[in-house]
Amino acid sequence: MINLHRLSIVATVWMTVLASLAAAQVPVATGRQFTLSNPAWKLFIPSTYEQRPDGAADLLVHFHGDPQTVWNNARYAHLNAIVVTVNYSGLSSAYSAPFSNAALFRSIVDEALDVVRAQRDFAGDLSWDQLGVSSFSAGYGAVREILKSRGYRAEIDALLAADSLYATTAGDGTPLDSQLADYKTFAAAAAAGEKTFLFSHSQVPTYTYESTAECGDELLESLGATAQPVNETGLGTLNFYRQAHVGNFWLRGATGSNGDAHLEHLRYIGEYFDDLPLAKLATPPGDFDGNYLVDNADLATWTAAFGATADGDADGNGQTDGGDFLVWQRNLGATSGASAAATSVPEPAAAPLLAVGACLWRLARGLRRRVERLQNAL
Repeated sequence: MINLHRLSIVATVWMTVLASLAAAQVPVATGRQFTLSNPAWKLFIPSTYEQRPDGAADLLVHFHGDPQTVWNNARYAHLNAIVVTVNYSGLSSAYSAPFSNAALFRSIVDEALDVVRAQRDFAGDLSWDQLGVSSFSAGYGAVREILKSRGYRAEIDALLAADSLYATTAGDGTPLDSQLADYKTFAAAAAAGEKTFLFSHSQVPTYTYESTAECGDELLESLGATAQPVNETGLGTLNFYRQAHVGNFWLRGATGSNGDAHLEHLRYIGEYFDDLPLAKLATPPGDFDGNYLVDNADLATWTAAFGATADGDADGNGQTDGGDFLVWQRNLGATSGASAAATSVPEPAAAPLLAVGACLWRLARGLRRRVERLQNAL
């Protein structure tokens, strides 16, 4: 006689093992790289980029941070977007000084569009759709200048400050209002659902000016919001201890008060990229759990849903059946933006797990038939 409790335990353990094998890691992004008219400006078209039928593309402009790290994290977040990185040597003044020229940001956005339009696989009349702006650390110096323009505030759809907002301490011991005014305006628009504003901070103290955590407090106060304690693990080594959410405004406070804790917000910036309202890559066939990777965890989903009309239906026939298993098998190892034909051979490590999966499936099928016979006999 089949022990239902034992079967449940075995299946649970198996799916837990598979889920651990599919734990998210930051991948290495590949694609076309272009240096724009200023060597500090880099444009990246991911090799995974999928052309859109509307003839538009989303653009993410990031200030301060190793370009490859930014590209890798955009890949982790499955962004289907063009990425421009801007890097100047120095502190925030290295960014605020050039971008005090309001025309500079426009020149970057327009030049990026010209470069993409010149590519043979892109339309000559391509237009930008969603525009996201992100910064890490000193990059806020550029963003603060850009946000002074009402036109740019209207044009930018999403803003990400990844441990990237500091301010002079005012006489009352709080951030100087004039330095946060436009961030507060954007935060209010996000809270009203008109924009998206993602704000993260560490616990790194700053003794002669206001830290990112203190600037975050100021933004929350302007919205009449209060952060709530949480204990959440993020991408990589990110761990969050507080969070606030008002409309499309999010504040997430991460633990850590040293230099490495600060760098985590760049190293794992994909944690926040994932929540930007930019286009995402399509999930590959056979990706039943929606993690953009066809792997053994999807076999677990298919096994659990076999015979149902739910999560394991890959071929759209309304049933989770053997045909869906074949879709999974053909695409095993495929990721979003990758060719299924090139990745149809299972990786060696999958062989024993496939055998376990097959045994569990036969066991579940036999159990289902026994239950049906018992029901018919009653």
